[in-house]
Amino acid sequence: MDNYDVVLSQLIGQLARFNYAIVSSRTGAKFDIDSESLEVRFLGKKYVVTKKECYPVECEGDPKKDQILIIDYLLSFGGLDSGDDWIDFRDIPNSMPYDSAFRANVESLLEKNAAKIIQHKEGLLSKLDGNNVTEFSRADFAAIFRVFPRVECLLLLFEGDEEIGPGAKLLFCSNAYKFLTTESLAAIGEALTRKLVGKG
Repeated sequence: MDNYDVVLSQLIGQLARFNYAIVSSRTGAKFDIDSESLEVRFLGKKYVVTKKECYPVECEGDPKKDQILIIDYLLSFGGLDSGDDWIDFRDIPNSMPYDSAFRANVESLLEKNAAKIIQHKEGLLSKLDGNNVTEFSRADFAAIFRVFPRVECLLLLFEGDEEIGPGAKLLFCSNAYKFLTTESLAAIGEALTRKLVGKG
């Protein structure tokens, strides 16, 4: 068992102590009373969580890191507010220790791949539970990605020109830190970025 397996097993053990019907009502996951399991979507993929395991539906070889994020989300119990506003990663409580990594592994990588992401926009939106938004008319790419049932990210990309280079901004819904730790939110930014640039 590697470290990810150990952490995942421990987290599932913690989650198994809770009533999954209550977890469902707080996190938006679907509860199946017959199998006593939860179904949750994460970046376009469907996962089933039982009292003993977490596994993706219709795909194989999924990263354990993603499954850890899923259990982390379900353990949070979150909040019931809708999170209608957006927040910069740097404005999330306790984000400073993760800021330089977030810049390097998320925003810088998105900037470098902006043209490629914009070119493949429709396919990426379909694959990753994304939707176009129109209120950011200056952006070449503006989309909301539903990471979890109650956690969303807003991605803004600017292709740039000869004078101004490309730009990228990834924002989180304002209630995101009530569902996930700052470290987990940074990991979500990295996971979404990997999938957008074709590396995960």
